[in-house]
Amino acid sequence: MSTPPETLSFPPLSAFGGFREAAQACLSMLRERTGVGAWYFTRVQGEDWLVLAASDDCFGVRSGDALKWADSICSRMVRGGPCVVPDVSAHAPYAAAPIASRGIAAYLGVPVHLDHGAIGTLCGIDPQPVSVDVERWLPIVQLCAQMLATLWCHDVDLKETRRRAERAELEAMTDPMTGIFNRRGWRELLALEEQRCRDEHTTAGVVVVDLDRLKQTNDSQGHAAGDELIQRAATEITRAVRAVDVVARLGGDEFVVLILDVGPTELARQAARIEQALRSAGVAATLGYSWRGPERDLGEAYREADLLMLDAKRGRHRLS
Repeated sequence: MSTPPETLSFPPLSAFGGFREAAQACLSMLRERTGVGAWYFTRVQGEDWLVLAASDDCFGVRSGDALKWADSICSRMVRGGPCVVPDVSAHAPYAAAPIASRGIAAYLGVPVHLDHGAIGTLCGIDPQPVSVDVERWLPIVQLCAQMLATLWCHDVDLKETRRRAERAELEAMTDPMTGIFNRRGWRELLALEEQRCRDEHTTAGVVVVDLDRLKQTNDSQGHAAGDELIQRAATEITRAVRAVDVVARLGGDEFVVLILDVGPTELARQAARIEQALRSAGVAATLGYSWRGPERDLGEAYREADLLMLDAKRGRHRLS
């Protein structure tokens, strides 16, 4: 360690351009000064553990990755385990964490409180045991965690304000029957959110919903009944997701949902909630969903979700 923690000073929050800049500066500083080779600032969402920022030359984890929270050492720390373990192999509860099998030999981490009651962590890991005196860095790690949490929450508020402004500008791009976004609005918002995911290393997922019985309803009960079915579907899908998520009707019986800031496990749960809401309202539908991660953009996720929906629909037809 080239500089003892007692000699460090921190610039005011206003010196940073935002969360992304501050996170990379803090994580790089901690990696260089502590001797712990990989540092992450994370957020927990259900069963997913989302990496909001990373400085890692050891394990290949990147900003935007999603891991399993239950597999992590951090989940054990948050439940009351030690914040500093210089040799993970000597601490049985941490050594038993599935993620430790990736070669984690040292750990230092603290919990953080984020937006809307969410929890996260600022943590460092290393493939080799580290000196016991690394515990001297714990107050600095806690200070960095508080600063980054403050900036993260501020950035979340800014993003929500920008999204409201973006969507207000796109009010003309709505489906007149349902009041949700139409195909053009969907394309515009998909592009905006993809750029945001690229710039901020955030995650998202796409759910495609296709109504199963619209044609039969139109043929047997008339188009007024078909229109009511479409409106009911739009209402139930919108109720099943958060206000920040995007719901659009692409035409006919096809709907699509953009779920923001979500990991793969929670995306699957969200799709199941949408399906259950439709079923409870008497709307038969087939769904497909796909997660946008570091290896796949939102356009690719949308196309995969659509293909999965079509495969599921064909499978139902073969069984009927």
